[in-house]
Amino acid sequence: MISTLTVYQIRKTTNRFVIGTAAMAIACSGIALTPTTANAVISYYSCSKGGFTGTIVIDHTPNGKFLGPVVRINYKIDKGRNRGGNKANIYYDDKGALTQITTGDTSIQDNNQHELGGPYIPGRQKILATFIFDKSSAPDPSCSITIQAP
Repeated sequence: MISTLTVYQIRKTTNRFVIGTAAMAIACSGIALTPTTANAVISYYSCSKGGFTGTIVIDHTPNGKFLGPVVRINYKIDKGRNRGGNKANIYYDDKGALTQITTGDTSIQDNNQHELGGPYIPGRQKILATFIFDKSSAPDPSCSITIQAP
């Protein structure tokens, strides 16, 4: 019912309960859309090369064997003191379940997390993530991360 109200209808009404309820529904809608579970964990996997550091951040629910269901995959690239733009490449390949995610020359190197993919159920083998960093006027360094079941 709240989601069908328009801004005009909310402004027009003088009933503070309706306005408060609508505001609460809007404020909580972002929380309700976050697909995390109570026992989810966040795992970080990093590699470095040429002063750059690439990190894969996986929000998942452990199942005792491998990662368990993945809610989201983020990446973060810290370019350190290097000069370079935001044309890094990331390749994420779950050898057992997910087709390779390829960003092309669009990955941002600002030391903040950015969405890469998800949700999905990972395979039981291994995950390979490769970063190709963007360095100005020099060859682009790269590094890889292998995530395997214990």
